[in-house]
Amino acid sequence: MKRCAKRHPLDTVPPTLETLREDHIIQRVLCHDLEMLADGLPALPPLTAIRRLCDRIDRVVTTHFRRAEAILGNLPAEQRPGFCSLTELRHMHQMDEVHAEDLIAALWHYARQGDESEVGQLAYMLRCFFDGCRRAIALKESWIAKAGRDLGYD
Repeated sequence: MKRCAKRHPLDTVPPTLETLREDHIIQRVLCHDLEMLADGLPALPPLTAIRRLCDRIDRVVTTHFRRAEAILGNLPAEQRPGFCSLTELRHMHQMDEVHAEDLIAALWHYARQGDESEVGQLAYMLRCFFDGCRRAIALKESWIAKAGRDLGYD
């Protein structure tokens, strides 16, 4: 998958816990949209909508995941999740990245071919991705809540 070399303007702003919370809102909306897509199969939206969904998936896994790991890893030692916890998060993100790549390929394949015998597989792939994202969000939110209280951000 070819990535755009141009940086998004928001990528130049130093990320904070609030940035992470905002990323989670964006990710939750994406998960909701993907769940609605799965529920509506075998119908798919137009190709332009599929392209936008795929772009959003790509942005989450290429930008949001890295930013979350950086934010959490750079918290003061007292608020920072432990090394093993951060490693677990990284593994979750890696799994979600693999699911995202497979999902994007499957969405394009299904959108072009329209083979309804593959609907079950596509639905499963959609659910794997958004369930994985939601699981990682829940873990990060538990750390954000604690760090926010400790740092007086609540």
